[in-house]
Amino acid sequence: MRRPCTLARALGLAALLVLGGCAGTGEYFRDAGAPPAPGTLTLETWPNKEQWTGVVFNGDKIGFTRRVLRPAADGSDRWEIESEASMRIRFLGVDKRINLRALDRVRPDLTLEEFHYRQDIDGSPLQVDGRADGKRLTYATVASGSREEQTFELTQPLYPAAALSYLPAIRGMAVGRSARYLVFEGESQKLDQAEIEVNAWESSTLFEGKAFRLTTRLLGMATTTWMTPDGRPLLERAMNGILISALEDEATARRYLVEAMLNKRDALVDFTLLRAGPLDDPRRVSRMEITVSGVPASFEVPSEGGQQCVRRAKELACVVDRATPLAQGDPAKYLRPTLAAPSTLGEITQLSRGIVGNAQGENEKIARILLWMDVNIAKEAVDSFTAVDVLRERRAECQGHAYLFAALARAAGIPVRVVNGFVYSGEHGGFLYHAWNEAWIAGRGWLPVDATFGQPVADATHLKLIEGESSGDLLPLVTLLGKIQISSVRAVARR
Repeated sequence: MRRPCTLARALGLAALLVLGGCAGTGEYFRDAGAPPAPGTLTLETWPNKEQWTGVVFNGDKIGFTRRVLRPAADGSDRWEIESEASMRIRFLGVDKRINLRALDRVRPDLTLEEFHYRQDIDGSPLQVDGRADGKRLTYATVASGSREEQTFELTQPLYPAAALSYLPAIRGMAVGRSARYLVFEGESQKLDQAEIEVNAWESSTLFEGKAFRLTTRLLGMATTTWMTPDGRPLLERAMNGILISALEDEATARRYLVEAMLNKRDALVDFTLLRAGPLDDPRRVSRMEITVSGVPASFEVPSEGGQQCVRRAKELACVVDRATPLAQGDPAKYLRPTLAAPSTLGEITQLSRGIVGNAQGENEKIARILLWMDVNIAKEAVDSFTAVDVLRERRAECQGHAYLFAALARAAGIPVRVVNGFVYSGEHGGFLYHAWNEAWIAGRGWLPVDATFGQPVADATHLKLIEGESSGDLLPLVTLLGKIQISSVRAVARR
């Protein structure tokens, strides 16, 4: 069955990034009077060196996180922060599994010295290892068939994202106090400025005692944590309260395994579906006029070539027209191999040559690649980090199809980029988040191609939101989840 997919990997990673919470206070929280004076905690005197939290998404228990603070085993003055996160969530009937482990070695001031991160999503592995010496950050990202190395010059102290759980209490919390830190976020491999602000001293019906309410801004997401003066995160909320984590004991935190197996609700589809329509024969739509409400002013939707978008008050009005060529541009960089699409890898180049054979021109090459993928790669809600993962599993969701198409087409000499947005699903009666490609055709420019649907020219129900292949590239989409709605849609099908 050819179905669009939500960007479950971005959501899963974003959940782990923002388990410091977000959203307003609401009726469950009240002022607790005069707050205590800032404390004098240190790493040595930190009272809660192992913490477990349970994670709830859209009303369902989906996972747990664990964090341990300990002195380095080598007897130096260094410290280690070991983090673990495990989640299971149903999507299109598939039980998706996300497991992450991280080990950060830090100096006594919590600045980053060395790190080792491991991710496994639906059986696809990825690892990130690196060091920071105060002057530069160097790391390597390794996934199936791919390796990328990066170096960044540093002009200020660098902290791991895990340190944000300790810095407020160690620096001393006082209402109105704020601080900024340069952070390396390992799951998305992104450098960003984190801002932490202490907003209030509150009590709540949702936890015992009193706590500081902190807002953390990182990677475009605002998050909130209710933290005690001794550093215990009593409650954390994210994505306008859709994602919640709370301090628990180990047995309670791990109980999600049983609850996740019993839960049959498609939590991701329920949350991300943008209801609209109905549209007749959506795969034949050549022109779509759509109005979207709730898109933040800071989110720039592409408006170029065959997609034109205009802001009107609080709404975004877009026209997608397949009779209009897409924007032009330099295609050279889209021939290069990437971590997700290692197009120069031997098994990719050999397979591409075998598929393309003696095809003449880009259109015939694209048609042969799409046909091969339709026959050999199953459409299932299974996430992948690279095109090699897809070949190994012989199944993938939309993003995996986009990765494999990019790798095979680039190996055949066709510049290809990966784009993300949403597309109409007749099965679900609305729009779901989706990934597809744009291929460069000499003399015509960029052509939208959807390998999941087997479309050499993607239908006009595809609204492009961003371009990118990595988890970090996808994170801006998370800022839209639960916020946007389709106000109106009108489509014209090809005759």
